[in-house]
Amino acid sequence: MDFLNFLIDSQRNIDWQQPYGPEFLYVVLSHEVCDLDSCASTLAIAYYHHRNRGPTGHIFMPVLNMLRRDYPTKSEVRFVFSKHGIEPETHLVFRDDVPEVVMLRARFILVNHHVSPFHYNVEKVYDYRPLQLEAARLPIYCQRIMHPTVSCAALIAERYTNANLNFSGVRCPIVFEMLHSAILLQNCNFVQSEEQAQSLRDYQMLSVLEQNLDPKMEEQRDSLYNSLVYAVFNMNHLTLPQVLRRQFKLLRATNGLRLIRVGQCCFPMAVSRFISYENANVAIQQFANEHGCDYLLILGTSIRYGGGLGVKEMGLIPVDGLRDVETRRLFDHIIINLNAAHNPLLCMEAHRDLDFMQGAFYFLNTWKITFYDILQLMQRILYDWLSEDVRG
Repeated sequence: MDFLNFLIDSQRNIDWQQPYGPEFLYVVLSHEVCDLDSCASTLAIAYYHHRNRGPTGHIFMPVLNMLRRDYPTKSEVRFVFSKHGIEPETHLVFRDDVPEVVMLRARFILVNHHVSPFHYNVEKVYDYRPLQLEAARLPIYCQRIMHPTVSCAALIAERYTNANLNFSGVRCPIVFEMLHSAILLQNCNFVQSEEQAQSLRDYQMLSVLEQNLDPKMEEQRDSLYNSLVYAVFNMNHLTLPQVLRRQFKLLRATNGLRLIRVGQCCFPMAVSRFISYENANVAIQQFANEHGCDYLLILGTSIRYGGGLGVKEMGLIPVDGLRDVETRRLFDHIIINLNAAHNPLLCMEAHRDLDFMQGAFYFLNTWKITFYDILQLMQRILYDWLSEDVRG
């Protein structure tokens, strides 16, 4: 079965029932961020396992760990998938497509993450992050393919290009091109010197993919990378609520006495531009109401005129305003601790020209900061606040 027909066939498995036999359903589950690296890797490794399953008859179903309605927000994923004829209606399965009863019966392969509510039934993990042993709670028998790369796509490419692992010898140009794009974008087109880049596993796998596809692709890297970056920052087709949902995480912290809920949203657009839109406050209020947020932390990245490194901005918004002393105290606590943080160091500079929903807005004068760096920092800040609450 070729790759596109495999994806079409996967949609037929969403109502899978356990047969009277040894066959199992393996849900190959992406990271919830569903960026190009995660989505391309998930589809690629599901197909790899399908072609290398031998006589077992097991079913491998790739599932993108987001709601179907949010697929349009992943502009770079849509760009790459559409280029290869992959459309959501006919080729993709999303988290909300699969009934809960099927998820509870399935076995799991986790892609680009290893902490999951389905940890009890995980048989394999592909991830480049350091193992979070206590949080992951993976079964003893779980096979962990976890190596220090920059992209998960590089790990998956290794499985395809190693004859000892890919015993069926499957080669698929669409899969290789998707992995190639994901590695290139995740590594920012290898901004290091060529000598430094050549020592990286990601760079080595990129070169191997190019040799399998077309050696001339090396000369086209800049052009491909620029088209991918343009796709990332092309928000023209999205509504403001969709921009907020492009990448978000809900933080909940409690000490048994009090519950704090913070939504963290990240998008490829300047925060100052987002809040300048006429209905930005309505979009924020709708998002907060839908997810029960007390505060919204928004992170935006925009490209400087003339290119170069992007501009990062951050805003903390109290959804219902600073309505009482307790709300103000927590708001100040978050701002003070974000400013004081050393790991990561945010280098915050106040954005003094912005007045919006009683929020506080900042430039982040650092480039090497990620969504998850700030997420982990926010978790520590909230738990510190609740601990002080208990001691007080």
